[in-house]
Amino acid sequence: MEQKVCIDSDIAIEILKGTKKGAAFLDTCQDKVMCITSISIFELYLREKNLDAIDQFASRTEILSLSEDCARKAAEVFKQLKSSGRLIGIRDIFIAATAIVNQCPLATLNIKDFDRIKELRLHPLK
Repeated sequence: MEQKVCIDSDIAIEILKGTKKGAAFLDTCQDKVMCITSISIFELYLREKNLDAIDQFASRTEILSLSEDCARKAAEVFKQLKSSGRLIGIRDIFIAATAIVNQCPLATLNIKDFDRIKELRLHPLK
């Protein structure tokens, strides 16, 4: 079975910029299928520059869509976080839910928010 890793927008930006963090992440994922959520693609296209680079990046990355199952999981996560008084941004909830439903660990630099979601596995970064 292929191992997948879902990358958050912040990691995608590091890869697109060619930073050391981006290169280090790519080194950890040489044997994995890189995925990104449709929500993260939306976030990337909010940028004003380098849209061609985003097109190229998206074309070689598996895009995980926000399905009905993902929407249901997102609602569950939202309710859990709200009841604990630890709510995070709705787009981050959609990203986390999509990773959970697709059984992918999430690679992110935003550990402090995503770490609040019990079911979500985080991909270790160097």
